[in-house]
Amino acid sequence: MLSLGGGTQSTVLALMADRDYFGDKPDLAIFADTGWEPRAVYDNVEWLQGELSYPVVTVSNGRSLRDDVLAGVNTSGKPWVTIPVYLAGPDGSPAGINWRQCTTNYKVAPILRACRAELGLTPRSSVPDMVAVEMWLGISVDEMTRMRVAAEPWIDNRYPLVDGGLSRDDCIAWFHAEYPGQALPRSACVGCPYRSAESWAAVRDSEPEAFKDAVKIDEALRSPGHNAERMFRGQAFLHGSRKPLADMVAAPGQSHGSQDHWGNECTGMCGV
Repeated sequence: MLSLGGGTQSTVLALMADRDYFGDKPDLAIFADTGWEPRAVYDNVEWLQGELSYPVVTVSNGRSLRDDVLAGVNTSGKPWVTIPVYLAGPDGSPAGINWRQCTTNYKVAPILRACRAELGLTPRSSVPDMVAVEMWLGISVDEMTRMRVAAEPWIDNRYPLVDGGLSRDDCIAWFHAEYPGQALPRSACVGCPYRSAESWAAVRDSEPEAFKDAVKIDEALRSPGHNAERMFRGQAFLHGSRKPLADMVAAPGQSHGSQDHWGNECTGMCGV
């Protein structure tokens, strides 16, 4: 199986695998749709479905991460905020980052269910000892700190780009040489707090309506009655500066303050 995020590295991994760059190719590529992906990612996954010789399937947990964050609920509909929002104390000083559960609930869980279904297993049945899934993940050599042993004993994570010594820049160069004119997006939920200032500016400039919606949700996190208000003693923000998103990404050509926190995303299923 190949975990397809729909962004740079996983796209190149999927295409290279189809050309036998790694001595084998996946039986299946799985795209976990959070319901809050950039339009460019959806377009890219659709393009890959027509480009690859092996199947690409889309799975989800049946919910929209965007709608759940706006409502301040988790996948069970209970009051909670699952994304790693930045917290500020009553005086505005930094107060940490919320515990991230979005990747597990909106990406990992649907992919695991798809793997079990592909193996012909019912939801709660045990996986036979002789059965294993090799999961290909689009981590490149510049992100090797994100490599992990799979939590499930029947899954063996494999990192072909690392094995091949390929960096993200190598992936980009190969793609543009092989597919000139074809767009290569980055996979990250529209409102992901791990975005850098440059990434927020890119969303604003390339998908203005999606950015306006992210601003709306950022403001909702601090609105009276939102469940974030009940969870945290201070305030919650999408932008790492702990300032309103609308103020920090003000106009084309301007961006401020938020760092890239993808090093904290250790499942290998986001940002690729």
